Amino acid sequence: MQPESRFVESNGVNHHYLEWGSPGNPSVVMFHAVGMCSQIWNNAARDLARDYHVYSFDLRGHGDTQPPEGNYTFQQIGEDVASVIQTMGLEGAIGIGHSAGGMSMLIADSMFPGILSKGVLVDTRVGDSPMTLLTPDEQVLRAKRTLQKRTVWESREVMYEAYRDRRAFKAWTDEVFADYIEGNTRPLDDGRVELKCKPVVEETFYESRAELDTSQVLNGLGGEYVLLVGAYKGAQTPQDAAVEHLTRETKGFHLKELGAGSHFVPMEHPALVLQEIRNFID
Repeated sequence: MQPESRFVESNGVNHHYLEWGSPGNPSVVMFHAVGMCSQIWNNAARDLARDYHVYSFDLRGHGDTQPPEGNYTFQQIGEDVASVIQTMGLEGAIGIGHSAGGMSMLIADSMFPGILSKGVLVDTRVGDSPMTLLTPDEQVLRAKRTLQKRTVWESREVMYEAYRDRRAFKAWTDEVFADYIEGNTRPLDDGRVELKCKPVVEETFYESRAELDTSQVLNGLGGEYVLLVGAYKGAQTPQDAAVEHLTRETKGFHLKELGAGSHFVPMEHPALVLQEIRNFID
């Protein structure tokens, strides 16, 4: 099953999305992490489309969504999520978001409680910025590496080989990694390919996350949520203050420890994540 590639104008941005399944089925909206793209959800969307009408969006500055002028903030992507849902008449849809994609859903629900009926947050850090897990030196090094990321490659095949064994991608399945390479690059006239999400955009999002006070933003939510977390040092637990805060602020909330995977658990264990998504939404 292949998706339809479409666009919707909302919140001053031309948003790109992939659409799967029958319009007669319940709606599911999906959002990716910083530096990723809508295709990262292909594996899950293909399965969910048997029972749901699935929309997978590119966040602003990512994929084929228009890169607007100005800064990029988490508040903006939350406003974008609310805007596309309202523009497309998808209020009450089920949301699925990885990392920043999940946070954008929570911000949208805090603005318009109940805009999502249910939400699956896949390793979305609901408290302080993930940068707080790093030392100051590690934060500087991570920012430097992001900004120095190579943006143009001889081909997707060359990029695939260069990235495949890097630590961040090594545990990803071949299928998801191939979707990432294809969705994250666009062909140039000379046969080369370039990254769709520019390193400076990625770094700007990381910087803006540190300024987001989730204790003030995520209040009075109208949806029911599950937070899926990987098994790694620093992963969120039910005892974290921010997790307890979300428990109080939602219609229903619980944290599910997956027992496997890093922050990139949907790419490393897509079948496990898909099963937990279905356990929650079916």
